[in-house]
Amino acid sequence: MARKALGRGLASLIPSAANREVAVTPELRAVESRQGEIQHVALDKIVRNPAQPRTQFEPSAISDLATSIRERGVLQPVLLRPSGGAFQIVAGERRFLAAREAGLETIPAIVRQFTDREALLIALIENVQRENLNPMDEARAYYRLAMEYGLPHEEIGQRVGKDRSTVSNILRFNNLPAEIQTFLETGSISAGHARALLALTSEKTQVDLAKSAAAHGWSVRELEERVRRSTSEKGPRTRKTPKRAFSSELMGLEDDLMRALGTRVRITRRRGGTGSIFIDYHSEEELDRLVNVLRSLAVDAR
Repeated sequence: MARKALGRGLASLIPSAANREVAVTPELRAVESRQGEIQHVALDKIVRNPAQPRTQFEPSAISDLATSIRERGVLQPVLLRPSGGAFQIVAGERRFLAAREAGLETIPAIVRQFTDREALLIALIENVQRENLNPMDEARAYYRLAMEYGLPHEEIGQRVGKDRSTVSNILRFNNLPAEIQTFLETGSISAGHARALLALTSEKTQVDLAKSAAAHGWSVRELEERVRRSTSEKGPRTRKTPKRAFSSELMGLEDDLMRALGTRVRITRRRGGTGSIFIDYHSEEELDRLVNVLRSLAVDAR
């Protein structure tokens, strides 16, 4: 079922953009063709997309694909869009890298016009379909869609075949300390481990437990138990410290505030309906920016 949803998400983007004719410049006249046709584009006319959601490509996987291409050729065309005097990859970067390693001079391609948002969505969906995005690449891509392009979490979920709460949880990986984000990028810990660590309010405790989980190969369940033990061992002296509340409603509020303020936001809840909102900043300039944002919101609310 998930695969069908993903397919519909990709198809919903491509037709809307594919109906627009590609304007081919004189420099690209040699590869001009009718809309929708597969054409062979020179590899040296293709540039990689700096907004590609996937930041890491396994060299051995590229080499294996290059071997396959030498034997059978490129079986599926890449998707490109015009970019100045060249073409930018929208989907198929692995095939492009493998074709270059295989020594090919051209690659079969379909060239179409796409906006930046369409290109990012297509690249994201293609990678999610192949299940080869690491959790941090996925989290950062969702963050760009939410922050730069204003997509609600529900719409992101519809595009990639996931529910809203899953998208919201993955987005929160951007709030984890940089060291833990690196563990996620390298596969030292999984997305399940990261979700368990989000239950902690202390970044030091998060990092310490993440290091131990990576070093000792803890399962997600074992890490969850360590997280519970860590919070319970603080004893009665910490009873006044509000607990984080992880209902889907509060997580949604945290995400909305993060989008509005552009920084990490945490909400805690006490008994009786009281609680606190914590807003992180990392420099005096960022503090000034946040104060100005809050002041402008206060003025608008009058």
